[in-house]
Amino acid sequence: MEERQTGGIEAKVATTIISAENIEKVYKTSKKSVKAMENCYTEVLKNEFVCIVGTSGCGKSTLLRMLAGLDFPTKGEITIKDKPVVGPGEDRGMVFQGYTLFPWLTVEKNIQYGLKHKKMTKAERKERSEQYLDTIGLRKFAKAYPKQLSGGMKQRVAIARALVTNPEMILMDEPFGALDPITKSQMQLFVRRIWEQEKTTIAFVTHDIAEAVFLATKIYVMSARPGKIREEIPVYLPYKRTLDLKDTPEFYALVEKINALLMTP
Repeated sequence: MEERQTGGIEAKVATTIISAENIEKVYKTSKKSVKAMENCYTEVLKNEFVCIVGTSGCGKSTLLRMLAGLDFPTKGEITIKDKPVVGPGEDRGMVFQGYTLFPWLTVEKNIQYGLKHKKMTKAERKERSEQYLDTIGLRKFAKAYPKQLSGGMKQRVAIARALVTNPEMILMDEPFGALDPITKSQMQLFVRRIWEQEKTTIAFVTHDIAEAVFLATKIYVMSARPGKIREEIPVYLPYKRTLDLKDTPEFYALVEKINALLMTP
């Protein structure tokens, strides 16, 4: 497993959780081949919050699906803790843009679903789900069904379901894309606080530049198709973040830098 020295007064060792190197993705039909990605890479270190940002169709969601083991590169290598990714695994939790909850299960049962595969007792599953119901602020809705929840509440449940099994990392594919602006801002703050508290490693795909800057500790900017990493940008903003951060010069400067990169042919 690769370890790297990071900066600071006292050097710290950072462990690579997942990495992708020299990734190429080609889609073939009976008439032609389309290169969706080329020479693409990413690296996510332990406890990082990495955002992958780019325009529609650049391959950012495809890259995330590859990290999850839901898709595979035509060329290149993806490893998690030095082992090749050969498919989905309990070491990675996934949160999609759509509300992928089981409509016939209550909030509590949706959160507990992944725990059944860990052979926990009923009491253990209940205790752990109650912990995350408190974390996401939905204990009063434990017996509610998804149809009784707002969009933001559904995504809170989806995030809790991904976190409750204690995976190595969480992969999020534009999870707030369908939310209204106010709820979206609230969910950005919520997931950032969850990350601060749980110290979970997160890789997050978005086309929203401001969202990426607010959430991330590191941002990968992808070019248009064929998608490749145009630049890797560390985000040196306060660890504890509030929505007021979006009104600061430092925040604006990063947004403008990324916007310029995306606008460059």
